[in-house]
Amino acid sequence: MAKKITRKNFYMEIRRSFGRFISILFIVALGVAFFSGIRASEPSMKITGDAYFDKSDLMDIKAVSTLGITEDDVKAVRNVKGVGKAEGAYSADFLNIKNKKQYVLHVMSRMEDINKITVSEGRMPEKVGECLVDDQMKYKVGETIRLKSGTDDKVTDTLKVDELKVVGKGNSPCYIALNRGSTTIGTGIVSGFVVVPEKTFHLDVYTEMYVQVQDAKDLTAYTGAYKQKVKTVKKRLEAITEERGKIRKEELLDKANTKLEKAQKKLDDGKAESEQKLSDAERQITDGETQISQAKETLVSGKSQMEDARKKIQAKQQELDAAKKTYQNGLQQLEQGKKQYEQGKAAYDAQYAEAQEQIQTGEQGLAVYRAELDQGWDGYQTLLKNIEALKAQVSGETEQDQELTQKIRELEAQAQETKQTLDAKEQDYQTKKNELDAVKQQLTNAKAELDQAKAQLDASETKLSSAVASIESGQKQLDAGKAELEAQEQTLKKGEAEIAENEAKLADARKEYEDGKKTSEAEIAKGEKKLADAGKQISQIKNPKWYVYDRSTLIEYDGFGENADRMRAIGKVFPVMFFLVAALISLTGMTRMVEEQRIEIGTMKALGYGNFSIASKYLGYAFLATAGGSVLGVLVGEKILPYIIIYAYEIMYPHIPKIYVPYHMSYAVMASAASIVCTMGATLASCYKELAAEPAVLMRPPTPKKGRRVFLERIGFIWKRMSFTWKSTIRNLMRYKKRFFMTVFGIGGCMALMLVGYGVRDSVYEIADIQYEEIQLYDGHIFYKDDVTKTEKEELKEYLKTDSDIQSYMEADMRSVTASGGGKKLSVYQCILGNPEIAEKYVDFHDRKTKESYSLTGDGVIVSEKTAKLLNVKEGDTIKVKKGTEKSVTVKIAHICENYMGHYIYFTPQYYKKVSGKTVKYNCIMFRAKNGYSEDQVKKAGEKILSKDQVLTISYLLDIRDQLDDMLASLNLVIIVLIVSAGMLAFVVLYNLNSINITERQRELATLKVLGFYDTEVAEYVFRENILLTLIGSVAGVVFGKILHLFVIQTVEVDAAMFGRSIYLKSYIYSFLFTIGFSLFVNWVMYFKLKKIDMVESLKSIE
Repeated sequence: MAKKITRKNFYMEIRRSFGRFISILFIVALGVAFFSGIRASEPSMKITGDAYFDKSDLMDIKAVSTLGITEDDVKAVRNVKGVGKAEGAYSADFLNIKNKKQYVLHVMSRMEDINKITVSEGRMPEKVGECLVDDQMKYKVGETIRLKSGTDDKVTDTLKVDELKVVGKGNSPCYIALNRGSTTIGTGIVSGFVVVPEKTFHLDVYTEMYVQVQDAKDLTAYTGAYKQKVKTVKKRLEAITEERGKIRKEELLDKANTKLEKAQKKLDDGKAESEQKLSDAERQITDGETQISQAKETLVSGKSQMEDARKKIQAKQQELDAAKKTYQNGLQQLEQGKKQYEQGKAAYDAQYAEAQEQIQTGEQGLAVYRAELDQGWDGYQTLLKNIEALKAQVSGETEQDQELTQKIRELEAQAQETKQTLDAKEQDYQTKKNELDAVKQQLTNAKAELDQAKAQLDASETKLSSAVASIESGQKQLDAGKAELEAQEQTLKKGEAEIAENEAKLADARKEYEDGKKTSEAEIAKGEKKLADAGKQISQIKNPKWYVYDRSTLIEYDGFGENADRMRAIGKVFPVMFFLVAALISLTGMTRMVEEQRIEIGTMKALGYGNFSIASKYLGYAFLATAGGSVLGVLVGEKILPYIIIYAYEIMYPHIPKIYVPYHMSYAVMASAASIVCTMGATLASCYKELAAEPAVLMRPPTPKKGRRVFLERIGFIWKRMSFTWKSTIRNLMRYKKRFFMTVFGIGGCMALMLVGYGVRDSVYEIADIQYEEIQLYDGHIFYKDDVTKTEKEELKEYLKTDSDIQSYMEADMRSVTASGGGKKLSVYQCILGNPEIAEKYVDFHDRKTKESYSLTGDGVIVSEKTAKLLNVKEGDTIKVKKGTEKSVTVKIAHICENYMGHYIYFTPQYYKKVSGKTVKYNCIMFRAKNGYSEDQVKKAGEKILSKDQVLTISYLLDIRDQLDDMLASLNLVIIVLIVSAGMLAFVVLYNLNSINITERQRELATLKVLGFYDTEVAEYVFRENILLTLIGSVAGVVFGKILHLFVIQTVEVDAAMFGRSIYLKSYIYSFLFTIGFSLFVNWVMYFKLKKIDMVESLKSIE
């Protein structure tokens, strides 16, 4: 019977205080959900990544060798204990130009069992000339990609083709993030990967080998067990590298020696063949020389006979030549006279036309000039008349007459100056008129001279006509003799031609013989040198060096694991704080519940119920509410929160296709057990405290706490002016210290959590504005083509000077390098600014905390803040910078500047040359568009620049900022979760504390009603305390929230960026207003509870 009554009482208590029960359940659910959900995010992220890696058969180990990897090397690795799969592969980097933009493509061979590609569009490549491209690149299926080597080598030295047709797009497990790594060609940054069939490469050996560790799939990536298993197999592989290196060296030596022997034999055979050919050619040349000698003797005899006939013709020719000479002299004089006449006539005609034009123009000019002069003289006369008129107006010594006199003097001076000008112009007019008359006279004289020359020419022509007839008669007689002589000469010339032809052939043969002999000797010498060099190279072949890596070398693989670890770090603080507030409020609720029902406990104890029977009601109540809240929190929190967080991180890792969010019982049990233990422990302690007293004591209300004077009572001028209700409020706050600190802690914790949520948003969103409006002040980079000359660079800079869209520009050299310091390495941008004097117009160097500005000088480099933090260095320290395969250089850190996106090391050209010994070769131009230009206007200006032959591509900071804004916008989900969760907790905490406050002061409030206080006045009496406690808790929350925000921000930062450290004023205001709003809303809800207080029942409850 007693048990039945106890159970009934238990259920009735739940029904009677259902609001309290639900509030405890929900506050525990919130705490457990947030605690277990955030904690579960870390393993869920790792499980999600591991599932993708296992599905794609991602490699566990990668091996490369300085002399390549052979098929025998792959077989040897397969035999190593612990190796599950091993597969050789090829890869190389090439360039492609698309829409005047350069892309660096990492071309790799298709693998069958390891690093499987996930096809998102199209299909995998099957034939030579086909390829699959990176899904994040803008190539389309069906498009053709033309490759360039980016070096002096040809693409076809590595691949069988230099053009690839895109047949598919997809993702590789080797690239889970947007970053595709660095390279030694192009801009130094890989744009994307390209997959081709293995037969597309025609290399003798593999460039790398990938290995999967046996049973490694059974372990979760990033865990200690997985890392240890891979590490063990990695050491076994490293143990065989020396042996494989020796074998590879012997193989190369055998092949090289075999090739050397074949080359030596080929050289010896060619040498013997060349000597035989030269001997045959020399014998043929000797025979030809004998035949030519005989032909020359016959030719000498024919020449003697022809010489006699020639002498007779010569005598006759001399007579004719004399007559012709006389004629020719006359004819020459005639022609010369004609030529002189024609030249003179042409000169006259040209002079005449020019002179006529000059005369006409001069006359027109003189007419205009005369008109202007006449107009000037008219003006002068008018001015004189005005002076005379003014003089006539002067009558005495009045002030007006003095003014007129002064004006007359000014006009007379003006008139004098005008007359002098007109006189000068008159003289100039007369001079021009004389010059024009002289031109007319010259034209008349030239015409008379030309007519006299024409008459003399006609007389000479008549004399020459009579001499032509006698010369023609003598010529006929001479022609007949010559015809006979020419016939003889033709015969002789034919013989000479044949001899000359044979001599030429013989000379050619001799030259060919000599050239062939020299060429043969040179080729033989070249071949012998090559053989000697090859022998020397063979002797210098050393054992190749192997490099064995694990997954940590993959792009952003470690970053994914580090982000998961950051969630674990956040889970150690943020959810714990959240959980502590929730747990503290829930155990407070149960403690107050036991204290409120002390009379009922005394009554039941007096009726003979045992201590356990009495306590079981409260323990069961606490267990049911806490366990129910824990189950609800685990079911919801471990599914929703990890999913939202991983989904947000997928912006950085877009190629992980599916999110896995399993339940993690360890966190569920931990949170649930902590909630149950805390609440049950507090309930048990309260029950034990009450049950230890006698029933008679319990059946009486507890003795009120002794009142004490508060601090304000000692300040008379303030205390005397306070109303009764305010005095009561102040005394109650100080009287119930436990409730005071509980409320302040609860509200302060909620305020702090809400402030952290808003603060994270501020810290994330402010970096884009600060980075691209206050630090990097330029609009973009203009990258030169690789083969651009110094002259072409100057031409481009001259163009930029005249471009109205460009405000200013500066040359720079930006390349990806590796910086090392403090035992760490980091990929950074080495930025050498061409003109340090104006560098502050493009990059604002300053300290984040003190805002002290820095100048870029030759004393050292300026390093971005996050870079210095990751390398664990400070001002005055040194770091090493290494570009590609070049030797690293040591640089001194002069200053550390504020920077949020990326890692930068800034040099002056002088300091770079000082530390490296090299002159800077600039690869780009930083430019600033005109002030006020929009994004479209900046890009329109860039289009004109991009059309220049010197320009490879242009990158705009606006594009980078847009991408950053898109990425940061996705973090809204995580931020909203933080804010909403903190808001919900704040509401439940305030509701619970206010409910407890009203319940335990029910008799006091009923007394106020009996004394005549209205419901509104009673509510103000209670709520005034709540509002004051809310304000005090909010102030405490601001202090604690600022500290917690700084820790959270430093924990969640990624290596590539630095988040802001400040919280905006509006975030403080929003957090404060929400907290006040929740408080007011809870007060409004509690107002109806206050109205329901039964005065009679409350006052007689003591009985």
